[in-house]
This record gives sequence, structure tokens and C-alpha cells, in this order.
Amino acid sequence: MKKIIYLLLVLCSFGLKSQNETYSIEYEKHKVGVFNPEKEINHSLNPKKFEHITGYFREELAKTILNAVKTNQIKIYDERKRELNIDSVANRIIAFEKKNFNNILKKEDVWDFIVPYVSAYDFEEGVRYDYKTLSIEKKVLAYCPYVVRYKNFNGEKNDSVQMPLFWIFLNKNEVLDNNKKETNNLKPIFDIPDTVLSLLPLKYPVKMPFTFSLFDNIQNKKIDVYRSNGEEFKTVKEVEDLFVLKKNVSIYDEETGQDVLKTVYTDIVPEDIEAIRIAETWSINPNTLEIIKRVQYFLPLYPYDEDIFMQLGVRIINKSKS
Repeated sequence: MKKIIYLLLVLCSFGLKSQNETYSIEYEKHKVGVFNPEKEINHSLNPKKFEHITGYFREELAKTILNAVKTNQIKIYDERKRELNIDSVANRIIAFEKKNFNNILKKEDVWDFIVPYVSAYDFEEGVRYDYKTLSIEKKVLAYCPYVVRYKNFNGEKNDSVQMPLFWIFLNKNEVLDNNKKETNNLKPIFDIPDTVLSLLPLKYPVKMPFTFSLFDNIQNKKIDVYRSNGEEFKTVKEVEDLFVLKKNVSIYDEETGQDVLKTVYTDIVPEDIEAIRIAETWSINPNTLEIIKRVQYFLPLYPYDEDIFMQLGVRIINKSKS
């Protein structure tokens, strides 16, 4: 009997702790592209909607990383955290270019050649969700730059070949040159003002407390919200209408024998929000190669079909000081 009472007390205290907790940290691994070929080649997309890192900043980011690698400032690894030799990476790049483009590269030219093509990254990061304020913070733990080369790009076909280069694990990232540790020799942090958009799925145990809080904050006017394009809402009803889907469907009328168009209304509920589209700016510390991400805002998403998400239509401005 005492054991049962003790177990109940433990469960109650755990429940109270869960209710009082306002945030949680999840560890995510995902890929982020920082090059939008259709925008840069055809100039056909709206840069306010499809945001990426423009050429200068994208190349400076790649140069910062590659310069530290080729001068042996930091150690590099494969995905299983086995240390890599810089020559082995260079040889893989040479083989990659020869196989896919019949391009003969000299070893001394490899690193300068690939700078414009380093345009995607795998990230491992801790994501802190604050349920009370809806703020989000990110901490990059490791990342892997990719070479992305396009074989064909037009309105109908978009063929690319990609190769991961190496992993940088920030907890293993020791500056090998002791002189670099001297304050006088430290390089300033390089800021990238462009906005990077990436998709972040919401999974257990974050999904439900975060989406319930999202609806509560918006519907009860606890936070300021904006349209997905950043404009202000004109009326309260416009915000309320976000949570109701209107759809015209054709219904067969047995009396008339004809199809009749009717408007069907469906409520969007917290369970429907399955992902968020995060907009963030990046910085890199050239001394440690730490990439710092600052979340600016996010857009809640619900599924349209198996492959496409629809935006809820609201932009949540991030209040985090990360």
C-alpha cells in the first residue's frame, strides 16, 4: 500500500512539474539549402517569399570554412566522428568532378574551385521551444557543407549532383594553432544579414504543448501577430478567419438531379499544425567556425497533401535574445 501511495505522489509531482515547465529542447538534424537557382538564374521568384543567402555572403561563408580547413586550423570528421585527412577530401572532390563533368582538377586548385558551389549544409542543432512566449532559440552542434552542382536547370527540369564534404563537430573543434587563441589575433564574427528559410517538423514531445500554446496565444490576443508576408492585420476577424478553412465542393442534389456548389467550413485545430517554417539570420566565428543562428520569425504550417504544406497565414515574431 505504501509503495502505491509513493508511486502516486511521484506521478503527481511529475505532472505538476510538466505543467509548470515552459520550454523544452529538441535535437534536430536537417538539411538547409542556401542557394535558390531559379531566383538567381531566371530572376522569376519573389525574393520576399523565397529567401536565401545571396552570392557574396554565401561565398564568404564557404571561404571562411574552407580556409580554416585547408590551413589545418581545425579538425574535420566523417559522419561517424572519425577524423579525416584533408588530402582524402580533396581527392574525393577531384573524382566527383571527373565522374560527373569530366572536369580535370589539380589538387592545388580544388578549394578555390568549389567555393561558389558550397550551397547546402547538414545541421545537427539543439532547438529550444518556449511554450509561454513562443520564442525559439537554436544552438548549432555540428554541420556538414555540401558541394551542389547543377547538370541541367530549366523550367521543367532541375538536376543536381551533391557531395557532402566533411563534418565539423563544434564540441571537438579545437583551434590547432595556439597563436590563434591570443586576443590580438582573433578575427571578428562575420554576420550574414540575408534571411534563410528552412522547414522544421514538430514532433513528440514538442508538438502538442507548442501548438496548443500557439493557438492560445493568437486567439486570446496574448501576442502580436502579423500576416505571413509581414503586414499587419486590419481587423480581429481577419485573425479569427485564419483558423477556418473555406472550400467549395460539388454535391449531387437528388431532387434536381444536378450538382450544386456548396461552401464547406472546417476548423483548423492545434493537432493540424505539423511543422513550422523558420526564418533566421546566420553568423560565423572564423576562430572556432561556430555558426550562430538567430531566429527572426516563424510561420505555422499544416499539410495540404503528402508533399506540400500550407501556411496558417500568420507570422510569429521571435522574442528570443539568442
